[in-house]
Amino acid sequence: MKQLKSIISVLLVITMLALSVASAAADDGGIEAADNYKILGDIDKDGDVTILDGSLLQLHISELSALSDGALLRADTNLDGDTDVMDVTHLQRFVALFDGAFYLGLEIDEAKAKKAEDEETARLEAESLAAAKAQEEADAQAAAQAQQEADAQYKTEVAEMKQRTKEAKAEYKRQLELINQNSEEAKKAEVDALIKNYKKTKGVDISEFNGNVDFSKLKAAGYTFVMIRLGFGSNLYSQDDSMFETNVKKAEAAGMPWGAYIYSYALNTTSAQSEVKHTLRLLKGKKPTLPIAFDLEEDEYKDSHGMTNKALHDVTVTYMKGIAAAGYYPILYTGYDWLKGPLNTNDVVGTYDIWYAQWYTVMQYNTPRVGMWQYGGEVNYLESPYIKGLSGAFDKDFCFKNYPVLITAYGYNNHPGMFDKKLAPTAEDIYGDEIYVEDGEPIPDEYRDKAVMGESFRKTQTQ
Repeated sequence: MKQLKSIISVLLVITMLALSVASAAADDGGIEAADNYKILGDIDKDGDVTILDGSLLQLHISELSALSDGALLRADTNLDGDTDVMDVTHLQRFVALFDGAFYLGLEIDEAKAKKAEDEETARLEAESLAAAKAQEEADAQAAAQAQQEADAQYKTEVAEMKQRTKEAKAEYKRQLELINQNSEEAKKAEVDALIKNYKKTKGVDISEFNGNVDFSKLKAAGYTFVMIRLGFGSNLYSQDDSMFETNVKKAEAAGMPWGAYIYSYALNTTSAQSEVKHTLRLLKGKKPTLPIAFDLEEDEYKDSHGMTNKALHDVTVTYMKGIAAAGYYPILYTGYDWLKGPLNTNDVVGTYDIWYAQWYTVMQYNTPRVGMWQYGGEVNYLESPYIKGLSGAFDKDFCFKNYPVLITAYGYNNHPGMFDKKLAPTAEDIYGDEIYVEDGEPIPDEYRDKAVMGESFRKTQTQ
């Protein structure tokens, strides 16, 4: 109990100290940390630990962006001696839930001392448990009674701890709101600057056709993000990409930003709605930091079923609106002819970001709406279509926007967000239980070889 009281007291002291630092800095027109202010997890050294610190740390790990020596010291948020993706997870958990990250928010030396103290306490507790075990073997009846008493005491302590933790969180949140209420505009300006000053990065898009991809080799070759196919066509389990879940886990383990795409076979708005449900079903509970793409290409299936320009426009708007309404950041993957033709409307190219597909040396469609460019696949005029250590050709992409910061800071893709933002309806609000029920039409096997990125552009690779 004394230890629990000590933990709560430390938390309260930390929050009041943070408020005092913020108030003192306000005399200079904003919150400025002292030069020797070294708080564990405070990557940007602004005096507190927020989602922005997580974004900066994630950028450092995934893109090798520079951090100062002091920032690197503060970045080891789990105090294991390394700066890696587990530190990002540890910091994000602290920002979102305050669970399992009790050393964050303390000065570095204090955090290390506290960890050493906890480890010693754990060692002593282990010795105590061993002694208790020996006593239990010697006197089973007495040990059983002691265990029952210990269990009862433990339950009491847990209940008290939960209540005190709840009260401490509420107080911390209140103090944090007081600290941040005058710096919201400054923080937003800082985030917007990160988005504006972003330099393009290279990545790949993959599907089950790429097999079992080694993500460490992708990173070693300089590809820092990945777009992962989640499936194709209507909301049928048989039309899920068999490697989607595996590829998502690999991307997150490697600390690589990822987004997802669905290859569309929709011929009308009803089948487009089913493709929205297909997407939302597989994204449930996930937090991608790149957009969700509608892969719209010319193929034999659409041609043989008489796909019209109006239907093309209507299915695109239906899908993009459905994904946006569910709180995700949508992007449209397609090529020049459709962007300049039936999709050249205010409610498509005038509204949504474009993932432009053209295997060439330059983009022949270049507007501020282009956030990504697939510049090569089996044919690549800028570099080899292959990647060292991996088999087969890869579709390769440039990204021109800082989507990880934009999406996490503004609360898209199931992220909590840094700034006030009207909550978008959830998938359940839009579709209810229907989202989890298979519907739509299966795609005949003879058209399956078309369900890969860039397929329609291979036919015109020399044009």
